[in-house]
Amino acid sequence: MIKHIFCDLDGTLLKDFRRIDSEDIKALQEAQARGITISIATGRLDYEIKKIMERYNFRGFRISQNGAVVVSENDNLIYEKSLAYEDVLLILEALKSEPVIIFFQTIDHYYIEKKLPIITEFEKSQDLITYIENPYIICELPNHKIITISTWQEKNTNIEVKKRLDARLPMHIESYISSKYTMDITSKDNSKGNAIRVISQKYNLNLDEIAVIGDSQNDLSMFELINNSYVMANSDYIVKSAAKWEVKSVKEAVEHILANR
Repeated sequence: MIKHIFCDLDGTLLKDFRRIDSEDIKALQEAQARGITISIATGRLDYEIKKIMERYNFRGFRISQNGAVVVSENDNLIYEKSLAYEDVLLILEALKSEPVIIFFQTIDHYYIEKKLPIITEFEKSQDLITYIENPYIICELPNHKIITISTWQEKNTNIEVKKRLDARLPMHIESYISSKYTMDITSKDNSKGNAIRVISQKYNLNLDEIAVIGDSQNDLSMFELINNSYVMANSDYIVKSAAKWEVKSVKEAVEHILANR
């Protein structure tokens, strides 16, 4: 019987980086009312998850930055792993020739050297993310605990960027495609699947009683770990082939979970 749902945000619960379907929320709230714990697993920062969970009264775990930060329902930090400064420099060197916008993620902030118009417009379009412009951030990196380095590129070019980047980076650094526009780079130890494993070991959860819902390559680790996996129908072939069930919405996934408890 499913007792926990871990749901992705962008492309899954969150459409176009900002819109949430009320029917999806109602379905998750119904699942919670029937005793299922609703948790979020995303590439975004913890404070963004917290906003959504407080808004809709979800009371579960918060997995942010693709598993680099894990927080309990009581706001206790369960897991955190940042990048070594030497690895930050390696990543920046590997990205030097790429046509991307680079931003840096600490546990609670996004930093960017300069807010280009595309970033400013993106901020205006939704109410979750705020980028801190700091023209000196590169020089100040030794003073920050950088957990993830993220990139923004032209739509659907991230696969090619990832291929080139992976060829330049050491094996202990992983890149994740998190949307059609974005990619996240962090320690290989950080993944949504590993975060769920950490939670399950600490709280003695049965993996067969967990369901996961996602849409992107950064959700593959969840699909590989959890048998009860649901993927959005508009995902690419690689992602869809890794999940057990294909659905058109979070609502459809939750309805299937409730019908088969």
